[in-house]
Amino acid sequence: MLKAVTEGAQTIRILSDDIDVFVLLVYWTSRMRVVAKIQKEKWNGDVLDINETVQRLGPRKCSQLLGIHALSGCDTGSYPFGKGKKSALKLLEIDIPDLDQVLGQPGATHAQLQEAAYTFFLPLNGQKGCTTMNDARAHSYRCHKKPPPLKKLPPTDTNLQLHVLRAHIQMLLWKAADIRDPPEEARNIANFDWNIEGSAITTAVSTAPVAPQALLDAVSCSCTAGCNACSGTRCSYNSSGLSCTD
Repeated sequence: MLKAVTEGAQTIRILSDDIDVFVLLVYWTSRMRVVAKIQKEKWNGDVLDINETVQRLGPRKCSQLLGIHALSGCDTGSYPFGKGKKSALKLLEIDIPDLDQVLGQPGATHAQLQEAAYTFFLPLNGQKGCTTMNDARAHSYRCHKKPPPLKKLPPTDTNLQLHVLRAHIQMLLWKAADIRDPPEEARNIANFDWNIEGSAITTAVSTAPVAPQALLDAVSCSCTAGCNACSGTRCSYNSSGLSCTD
């Protein structure tokens, strides 16, 4: 799109159903103040007016949209369970400066990235009164009448750190789409919690304990058929990788 604009194209239409493409078109049309008519056509024939989207959102929201998309899940990163794009986009109604001033900015520290992730994930999970995701998990757990599935709780602080690093490197690349080479710090993805084993690339997973050992020693499952029941996936503790107590 940017190349076509520099060559004088007046109308540019991109055929794609990909949400990443839509978000990038909005971001770069706003950032470069593109005056050409930019459209995105879906495979079903629907045509989205990128210029109108940019005009309605304004420069600040177009810039923050990139961070919201990266943190809420994109094609090359992880995503929060049970929190879709609609929930994430509602946060455009509030101003979250870190989404564009920290994420995707060269030289951002781990502490800055973690704080940026808090400013997004705490309101996303309805926990504005908390200061960390671990606090948010505890508060969310206490608010349920019966224990919710672990996957429905907010992420831990450790896993959020892994997630925001993957979102950060993707944004470094997105924000450098107008230059030939990626930023120097983005060239080794292993620094952003991706595991590289030969030709296989997988996401890093936290190895931190799921709970203090004293608590794990005190809990037991609700299986009633003895050890045989605890050996299968129907046992919630066994399926979560925990050992059952008598």
